Amino acid sequence: MFHSRKLLAGISLTLAVFVLFGFVSPVIGQSNGVKGEVADSVLDKLLTFIDSAAEIIGKGLVRLVDMVAGVNVSDLEKPLGYLGVLTASLIVFGAIKAAQKIIWLILLLGWGLIIVRIVLEALDKVPAN
Repeated sequence: MFHSRKLLAGISLTLAVFVLFGFVSPVIGQSNGVKGEVADSVLDKLLTFIDSAAEIIGKGLVRLVDMVAGVNVSDLEKPLGYLGVLTASLIVFGAIKAAQKIIWLILLLGWGLIIVRIVLEALDKVPAN
């Protein structure tokens, strides 16, 4: 029990450092939008950081699903990425009970729908007899 709390605290601290690094780093804090403008406010930088993290996580999860199930779900890159970001935020902000219940509900619903979609895609690839 003690080791899991230390692990959770270490993961939370690591994620918090990455988020804070996103605020101060001019490279991570830049907007890669359509116009290529630099984000001016802290909120813009935070949203850009979250979007970039979701994109990276989504690409990784799409590759993982492709390797494991052999199904191309590249159109689910953004939803998978944002579910990954929500999962990470659940770990970081796990102490807030009211928000935790809402995030769990969204996560369970999201992961359930993603799993149903992947299963349907995998069943569609099976050749008929």
